[in-house]
Amino acid sequence: MRSKIKKSLYTYDPKKNKKVLVGVYTYGFFFKTVSSKHFMIKEQGYGIQEDVIEQLKELGCERVYIKTPTHIYRTEFSEWLEQDIKNYGHGNQRFLSVAKTNPVTYEQELSLF
Repeated sequence: MRSKIKKSLYTYDPKKNKKVLVGVYTYGFFFKTVSSKHFMIKEQGYGIQEDVIEQLKELGCERVYIKTPTHIYRTEFSEWLEQDIKNYGHGNQRFLSVAKTNPVTYEQELSLF
């Protein structure tokens, strides 16, 4: 059952040696805002830290939204659970290619952020 709370989710980034905000969970949805530098070329997509994935499981997350400067990508949370765990220096993460997402126009869902 999904949690109806609003919660900021953080992780420890070993490369930056500090705690960083990953995104916000609310009413079954996880929202992550990224800059273009967060695009992982090798994976052709974006990542979510594994400890945050575990928190999202506990909260009953249903859907993930990733907002970039030019797009909003929407996926079912279950898609993330099917990805392998990888570590490129910023801790264990799961990456999802943007090809596996549903692009959303700003007009459709900008109010979500």
